[in-house]
Amino acid sequence: MAYQSLYRKYRPSTMDEVVGQQHIVEVLTNSVKKDKISHAYLLTGPRGTGKTSTAKLFARAVNCTSETELICGQCDNCVAVQNNTHPDLIEIDAASNNGVDEIRSLIERVKYTPILGKYKVYIIDEVHMLTQGAFNALLKTLEEPPSHVVFILATTEIHKVLPTIISRCQRFDFTRIPELAIAERLDSILEQEHESAEPGATELIASLSGGGLRNALTILEQAIVLSDGPITKQQIYASNGVLSVDGKMEMFRNIAASDMQQLIDNIQGMKMQSVSYDRLVMDITKNLKDSLIYTYTKMNTITEDTLVHYLSESFTTDVRLKMIDILLEYAEKMRFSQQPEMYFEIAMLDIFNHFSNKSDRVQGQQTQKDTQFVTNKQETVVETPKDLKPIVESVNTKVATDLDPVVLTKDVNKQPEVVISNPEDAIQFEFDDTEHEIIEDVVDDSANSSNIAPVHTENSIGLKNIDTDMVIRFMVTADKSLRLADEEQFTQIQRYRNIPQWARSARLLSGGKVVLSSPFFVVVAMQSEIEVREIGEARNRHELNKFSEVIFNKDKTILAISVNMYQEAVAKFIELNKAGTLPSPVLPEELTVTEDNAEDARIVDESLDSVLNLFGDSVEIIE
Repeated sequence: MAYQSLYRKYRPSTMDEVVGQQHIVEVLTNSVKKDKISHAYLLTGPRGTGKTSTAKLFARAVNCTSETELICGQCDNCVAVQNNTHPDLIEIDAASNNGVDEIRSLIERVKYTPILGKYKVYIIDEVHMLTQGAFNALLKTLEEPPSHVVFILATTEIHKVLPTIISRCQRFDFTRIPELAIAERLDSILEQEHESAEPGATELIASLSGGGLRNALTILEQAIVLSDGPITKQQIYASNGVLSVDGKMEMFRNIAASDMQQLIDNIQGMKMQSVSYDRLVMDITKNLKDSLIYTYTKMNTITEDTLVHYLSESFTTDVRLKMIDILLEYAEKMRFSQQPEMYFEIAMLDIFNHFSNKSDRVQGQQTQKDTQFVTNKQETVVETPKDLKPIVESVNTKVATDLDPVVLTKDVNKQPEVVISNPEDAIQFEFDDTEHEIIEDVVDDSANSSNIAPVHTENSIGLKNIDTDMVIRFMVTADKSLRLADEEQFTQIQRYRNIPQWARSARLLSGGKVVLSSPFFVVVAMQSEIEVREIGEARNRHELNKFSEVIFNKDKTILAISVNMYQEAVAKFIELNKAGTLPSPVLPEELTVTEDNAEDARIVDESLDSVLNLFGDSVEIIE
């Protein structure tokens, strides 16, 4: 007997052998048992999930003459269907018979009664390939077919089928087969074929199949031919262009160790292995997703558990989520590229750039204890020649409880770094939180000390032209807990960009970052002077104050300064604090808007409200 492919040899011969579609099998089985056969069925779902096999089994079931079994396999009808000689089972490939003439010929034959069985069954595969005219020709017959006819339509692209056709059929949606069910079926077939595989091989094949049993059987057949003994996972990796678990783990080790050269060497090695980059990106994404699930659930049933455990132990949750975002972004670009390997390389470099040498990259990272403490009765000096942030965070609690007023010193010649992480992000830059720690910890410890020198204040502050001295007063007034809370609220600003009432304010502020906060003001650092000036304009003040109630849940004055001004103020603040000449805090009554400016702002706001009331959600505000 000629050799048969595994997917043909092991087609299900009974409804019970259909894998992963029990809900559909149950409905079709009961319809035969209760003699409630519909005139038309529509089977839809991904390739390799059992649509055509189920259609043929159902065709056998409706004509089987056995009174005890659904499909006996012994009656004339069952034998004829099994041998592909049944005169009342007509299979049509709509991909090659998609014209009006073919459908009209079919309709002409429909009126003839069955020859051997009770029903004439028409299986039309890939029905979405029919032309518009062919669909229209079939429509009338589907609506009022003869009682002896059953139509079974199968398609992988249901959205291409006319809604009028869908509405005249009983629809069954085939889902992707679970990997566990595929692996169990593969183990059964290996046993029948007298073949063996190392532990985890069938699970690996199931994960590569995309939820289709036919795909899984094709991969298994290839592995059997390739192997001279038990099937190994390494053979499956090599024959399907998949990077092994060790290869993926090595890449993440390179990132964790900040070893760019080794990372590039590994990527170059993948090119020699003919790795499928599209699949590799999705595999890595899945591994990261599984590691997040493992972090919270500690499930032991996850595939590639060695890599998953390593990711869970080596990278924080936020880092892994960001990695997933980057990979999905480049996966979309790779779909339409002729050089996916280039996009993959860029994606890995992007991940390396984001997460190598970052203090939050590795969980449990030990901080170098290179901080020197110089203490006496009058003041305490903390010197941090390298990286101040983790040191400040680690000593804050002890300083608050054990020591007198603390003065933190920092190299004032080193400007705080502004990191441009992604030009498309709403918050386009971020500050080293060291600056916040310096300012807020000093203010907390010095609030009641002599470090704050009285200064003369005007009745009101010009909100449009804020200078460095004024920023220092804001720093003296700032509160750390409020800043953290306002930062959290500020991350939601993007959702207001499409709400007409708040779109202008959200777009004005969306490029900034909250750097200082108090009960009555919020200071936002912006990248450009143009943005700072626009936020400070009187015509925008009233609207921004109203917007503060929405985003911060409290009426606060929103102030804007440039990144450069903030950096200058930080350095000057440290000098003044060392000299004990910090200025006095800002008072709420100083942040007032003049009558004329307030009236202008009110008029602008009322004009916008009038437009919104008139046109509602149809208004789109364009800056």
